[in-house]
Amino acid sequence: MSSEKRKYFGTDGIRAVANTGAMTPEFVMRLGQAAALVLGKTNHDATRRPRCVIGRDTRLSGNMIEAALVAGLTTMGVDVELCGVLPTPGVALLTQQTGASFGAVVSASHNHFRDNGVKFIGGNGYKLSDAQELAIEALLPEAEAEKLPRAGAEKIGTVSCIDSAEESYIAHAVATMDGLRLDGMKIALDNANGAAFVTSTEVLKRIGAEVQVFHSTPNGVNINNDCGCTHPEFIRELVNQTGAHVGIAHDGDADRVLLVDETGGVLLGDELIAIAAVFMLRKGTLRKDTLVVTTMSNFGLDDLISGLGGKVERTDVGDRYVIAKMRELDTNFGAEESGHVVFRDYGTTGDGLIAALQILKIMADTGEPLSELRKCLTLFPQAKRNLRVTSKPPIADLVEAGKRVKETEVKLGKLGRVLLRYSGTESLIRLLIEGRDEEYISTQADKIAAAIVAQIGE
Repeated sequence: MSSEKRKYFGTDGIRAVANTGAMTPEFVMRLGQAAALVLGKTNHDATRRPRCVIGRDTRLSGNMIEAALVAGLTTMGVDVELCGVLPTPGVALLTQQTGASFGAVVSASHNHFRDNGVKFIGGNGYKLSDAQELAIEALLPEAEAEKLPRAGAEKIGTVSCIDSAEESYIAHAVATMDGLRLDGMKIALDNANGAAFVTSTEVLKRIGAEVQVFHSTPNGVNINNDCGCTHPEFIRELVNQTGAHVGIAHDGDADRVLLVDETGGVLLGDELIAIAAVFMLRKGTLRKDTLVVTTMSNFGLDDLISGLGGKVERTDVGDRYVIAKMRELDTNFGAEESGHVVFRDYGTTGDGLIAALQILKIMADTGEPLSELRKCLTLFPQAKRNLRVTSKPPIADLVEAGKRVKETEVKLGKLGRVLLRYSGTESLIRLLIEGRDEEYISTQADKIAAAIVAQIGE
């Protein structure tokens, strides 16, 4: 992770309340101009015009932000191909398949409809590096001053639509099942009124599943509204109501997934990760016997995987850091406990649909329900606190909280850890303490949280 601080880019692109700050049409147009110079030069064939593939989710401001981004790109001579509403992994797939210079997704993922965002994808289908995002940010002042070299009238970019975008992604997802059908399997599906409202439903039906579909009528303002993977209580209830064998819930851009077993039990992200990693280890398909996760994953995973002869590598929080480590090590499976799951044999980014399909394949292969498969992981106790803050000073400046953190780390020694970090997308600070003594870590979490709230609490 770069030591140089980014001003606008967070852990997953740039986000803000639509029509304010970094999500005004004016800013987004300048962002498109800066991105065109950085990504158009580095990712496209020098003998061809640069080309960008753009997809979006279902929120009300999507068309406005997309139009501004298109304006910025085309002023710089970039040809644009529009996918319409498509999950983030679908945009990554189309960017790679079509040989585009780069791609862009207009989405704020799991956030409320009032927010929107822009994230870029390299021509190889992978998210950008910190260096690339910093390079884009460095050009924004020049874009604002209208000093960037725009294309001449005869070289302005064109705009077209990829009419087959949905079908291309659907066909790709179906192909990952290797011909396996799920006839007789009953699935409750929560599409969060987001980008997956067509694709996930269609894929599950094509492979024979009996699908009960919920929250799949987007109207621009209901995306993620009391539904989707950030509201597990709803998919749990839907599984109980329908008698489904499994529940699947997405976020707004469908790069995440949450699963519910047939008893209504919500799987933790680490349980999903464990199921896949154990199966792949036993089948010999986990490349280099190595699982990549972030610092937020439970150390119970390390115990489990090492006990089976495998290895766990950890990264900073953010699925792009997981993917970067996977590429560095040439491994094929990694994930965040938040539900970003990357099966690199099938894609270049977190993909909620592909992740769900791979777990469904494991259920079919083993004949075991999720309630049994999840038992493979024994979790270390954790205490988590997500606190709203009014500012984000350096963690080192949280003096009293720092004292409490140090005290806790000394007590835990090698049998636990303390993680304290700011959210990259919201005004939050996240605290996690992990150790064997549940009562102690909960008490210490409360003490650290109180110190934080006293200094920068909302």
